[in-house]
Amino acid sequence: MSKRFIHVTALVLVLMTVFSIPAAAAAASAPSPAQPQSDAYIASYLAAIDSYSTGTVTVGFSTTGTDIMDTVGATSIIVYKWNSTQPVGSLSSSYTSSMLGHYCFGHSNSYTFTVTPGEKYYAVVSCYAAKDGGSSTRKYTTAYATAKK
Repeated sequence: MSKRFIHVTALVLVLMTVFSIPAAAAAASAPSPAQPQSDAYIASYLAAIDSYSTGTVTVGFSTTGTDIMDTVGATSIIVYKWNSTQPVGSLSSSYTSSMLGHYCFGHSNSYTFTVTPGEKYYAVVSCYAAKDGGSSTRKYTTAYATAKK
């Protein structure tokens, strides 16, 4: 196995573990009036960016629904250079079906983008969940990552 594959797999596993803890806690107790559930469709969501090989960044995400959802995951991933508002790469669930899971509680995945080595990048991920005709989208902006030289 390649080192890159191991790193990407580890990133996805960490994201899945992080999201299983709040979801299990939410299922164990009803929300109190002081802490209402913030979203009827998305229980938790997270994204991260890192560089594992020269001239690339990998963006991973995880979205957990409040129940078994009709559709859950991410509808778009947009990568930006740290000092720019012009995208350097993007993916959409319209073209990449593996960004969404169907009839499941949550969905995670990661994607690699080719970038300029030595530059800093961040990503904006649109996390999405839908059930019974209703849906919600939440945007998550990652921290910065420097592409390896």
